[in-house]
Amino acid sequence: MIIKVGHLNGEVKLYDLADQTSAGHLMQLIQSELGCEVQLVNAGESIAASALLGSESIYYVTVDAEGGKKKKKKKKNFAKPKKKKHRHRKVKLATLKLYTIDNKGTVQRSHKQCPQCPQGVYMAKHFDRHYCGTCHQTFRMDEATIRANLEAIKKQQAAKAAAAAAAAPAGGAATGGAAGGKKGKKK
Repeated sequence: MIIKVGHLNGEVKLYDLADQTSAGHLMQLIQSELGCEVQLVNAGESIAASALLGSESIYYVTVDAEGGKKKKKKKKNFAKPKKKKHRHRKVKLATLKLYTIDNKGTVQRSHKQCPQCPQGVYMAKHFDRHYCGTCHQTFRMDEATIRANLEAIKKQQAAKAAAAAAAAPAGGAATGGAAGGKKGKKK
């Protein structure tokens, strides 16, 4: 019985085998030619080694591809936690921060208006400058005002630190643990 077999390179080879030959026998012949483990496929289905072959159809050779998967990487252990990204938080009624009301009941602007932009565009107030976010114009403050603003910022930070220290529980939890010492990677 002559059996047609389509090989990996596209050629169709003919094999002269005895009647009632199993697919396993043909697989062994092809494996000895190619030097690797093969399987036979007919009409899109894999053929078992114990199945009997018919002469009227073409059988195709397939080979298991080596290395299809990537090697699994080792999980990295980072020393520091992942940095959180800054997210803009919307403040309700933020325009109320732009105005202050006196004892007499008059409304005053607490932020400077930009002279180049249309009315209603206010400049950001930093410790050393006024800055317009629309037209990017910057006005620097004088040295005395900058020093006064820096002192006010330092007082606010000291008050926050004192409030945080008062709110921290007594014990050793805030200092970093019972053993003390440096934190970080073990060597």
